[in-house]
Amino acid sequence: MKCLMKYMVIVPLALAVLTLTESLDAQTARDGKGYEILYGAKRDAAVDPKTGRLPSLMPSEAEDLVGFDVTHYVLDIAIDPVARTIDGTVHVTFAVVAAELDSFLLYLIDTLTVTSVEMESSPLGFTRDSNRIYIDLGGVYTSGDTLTVSVDYNGFPPHPQGLRFYSWVVFSMSEPDKARNWYPCYDEPWDKATSEMICTVPDNRFCASNGLLVSETDNLDGTKTYHWDTRYTHSTYLTSVAIANYVFFSHWYHYSPTDSMEMPYYVTAAKLADAQVSFANAPAMMEFFSDAFAQYPFIEEVYGTALGEVGGAMENFTCTTYGKVLVTGDNYYDWVVAHELAHSWFGNSVTMANWMEIWLNEGFATYGDALWHEHSGGPAALNARLEHFKDAYFQEDAESGRFPIYDPVLMWGATVYEKGAWILHMLRYVIGDTAFFDVMRTYHQTYAFTTATTEDFKTVCETVSGIDLYDFFDEWVYQAGYPEYEYCWNYFTDGSVYHMNLYVDQVQMNAPVFTLPIEILVTTASGDSLLRLPIDSSSELYQLTFSDEPTSLVFDPLNHVLKTAVEVPTGIASSGRPPGLTVLAYPNPNRGEFALFVFLPQGGDITLGVYDVAGRRVGRISRANLPVRWSSIELGGDTDGLRLNRSGVYFYRVKSGDHVATGRFTVIR
Repeated sequence: MKCLMKYMVIVPLALAVLTLTESLDAQTARDGKGYEILYGAKRDAAVDPKTGRLPSLMPSEAEDLVGFDVTHYVLDIAIDPVARTIDGTVHVTFAVVAAELDSFLLYLIDTLTVTSVEMESSPLGFTRDSNRIYIDLGGVYTSGDTLTVSVDYNGFPPHPQGLRFYSWVVFSMSEPDKARNWYPCYDEPWDKATSEMICTVPDNRFCASNGLLVSETDNLDGTKTYHWDTRYTHSTYLTSVAIANYVFFSHWYHYSPTDSMEMPYYVTAAKLADAQVSFANAPAMMEFFSDAFAQYPFIEEVYGTALGEVGGAMENFTCTTYGKVLVTGDNYYDWVVAHELAHSWFGNSVTMANWMEIWLNEGFATYGDALWHEHSGGPAALNARLEHFKDAYFQEDAESGRFPIYDPVLMWGATVYEKGAWILHMLRYVIGDTAFFDVMRTYHQTYAFTTATTEDFKTVCETVSGIDLYDFFDEWVYQAGYPEYEYCWNYFTDGSVYHMNLYVDQVQMNAPVFTLPIEILVTTASGDSLLRLPIDSSSELYQLTFSDEPTSLVFDPLNHVLKTAVEVPTGIASSGRPPGLTVLAYPNPNRGEFALFVFLPQGGDITLGVYDVAGRRVGRISRANLPVRWSSIELGGDTDGLRLNRSGVYFYRVKSGDHVATGRFTVIR
């Protein structure tokens, strides 16, 4: 890190002061365990019990181009909680999308037995291999045909991989690829379908599932059959059953003066009183997210919650499975309630196109938790939540190795969840609050009930904001790590104003140079100045001017950036002249025509970029073979192409080789 002694160059400059009016109070996050509660449970569910490893979930091109689209499932099944068995028929309706199709593929774990496959009561040939059923359709069908195949099957679902059997409850935990462990389906997240659940269970138990309860039938043989139906498309991993001796109560979400939607809770009798307190804020969360993102996507049905024997929760759409242990009779785990509810928009309605894009589900829901903290507790609560996220991510980054959030090494961990939330927070900082929430609403509206990729989300961000976000997504999503800043500053006076030199280095390893603008708060006797400084180099020198003596500098005072930042001691230069690339603007302010005085200690070529306060480049100029001395570059005239027709604050960035200098000037029209 280089931070050097004061030096004096007398070039008159002036100051435009921005006043910071917002301050944040420190707050400590309550839950020391944090999101390990949620992704730990999912990681345990996903790990292969034989190998101890997570499955490979890279999309298969061959299976992606299968030539059909499943449109509806009917699960007509019986589950025996004591014997831990499943027995029934699944009817799968699909549309042919290939020019010709003569076979059909479903996933089902090999340990479950398929007794027959039929279409319109006619048996079909099939083979089993690698947890798949390959079905001969008995003829050739063409694009536009709609077929229904029925699969009879039975066996022992592998607890806890898909269905989980406990003494008091049976429930599904299918993410990412374990729906195939308890029913035949095309178990890929991009293939969405509507569904019905016709589930027969002992008559002393209730079965909750997705959508609306159509009927409850007493079979007079010690069993009951529950028929649930949803008309909303969803991925197979979100299909839900929760079977227990439940009692229930309801909230109501009043989304208009005349309409409301039920929010039922299926809980144990012992947890009833605690649950009524623990879920008391859910209707307010529903109102908040509906205002922030869009109306609750499944408004014609319900938002239900069923307790299960799990340390965390699972966002099964319209019927979230929620860990009984989290029902504590207070609002300690409101953050879990908020996270799972936020999945209704991001994960359940808009679903990642494949598992490499998992941050589009989990990072978004985690930021939903942070937004609820902001809504209910203000900026200090948001800041505390983000600090908690940062600590968790830094710990994983140090212990588990550094990897990108896209196609992550660990699907269930702090990089995907907490760093994912931070990426959205920084996006909000870059494009502004109004554009950010417009992005979230537009993204949901565009891809509701379908799937999306990171590139789809990026396109929405750029279209809505009008800002090129290639570097942002490249650095934060497709590459690993975070910026580790070292900075120092000094100043001198020419008798009329104070010249500040701020040196900023990025010293991170195994990570890109991050070009996210950084804010600094400089305090002088006349007030505070909050400045946003552009960055595109690992080593930056900012030259700023103030009318009064600077007394303090705070780096990223509003905590906009996921980072570390260390102020290092000022060094000493042996030369009385500027020790590196130095640039000063004169006059400043100006009316769009001004000069840059550039000092190159070694001579050479320079490139000059001019940026507005949002970080958008408004001009670019090159100069070659500058000598080893002060050079004057006249700007804003008829020949250089830099026309600054609007009043405002701008930044210049001069780069020569590995050296970069950045400063600020003001145009007054």
